[in-house]
Amino acid sequence: MADSMAAGYLFDTGFLTLAFTASLPEKWIHPWNEIIKRGKAGHIIEPIIAETCYQLMIKKGMNKERSKNYILEMKSLDSINILNLDDNDSFKASLYRTRFSIFSLSLVDCFILATANRRKLKIYTTDEPLKRVAKKINILYNYVSIQS
Repeated sequence: MADSMAAGYLFDTGFLTLAFTASLPEKWIHPWNEIIKRGKAGHIIEPIIAETCYQLMIKKGMNKERSKNYILEMKSLDSINILNLDDNDSFKASLYRTRFSIFSLSLVDCFILATANRRKLKIYTTDEPLKRVAKKINILYNYVSIQS
């Protein structure tokens, strides 16, 4: 399915970490620029913000203030929506975690799936198990493998 069929983009931790460290792969630069220029809506759930801060500080060596400033700057963009999670998202996330336990998805991954499903968003992820489950349940995704 094409990007035009998605209501917007839902970013995972891997995408944001790459964006904030100027390491986005070529195929993700255009969608990120669409967000920056307000051509498309970007969506994030709050748990992704916590994971991104952690990744920036622990795995990328960024200090707390710098990582916080990146997050706050991104959150201030008119085209970025911080999505609220509700009971339906919680129930759906727990269902996905149970149904797809073989993939060892985190609860945050399951909330991404629940949110993308409810809002018809395309997931941008570096997480292969998340990609595999999204494919199984017909959620749009764009995946890039990142080698550590």
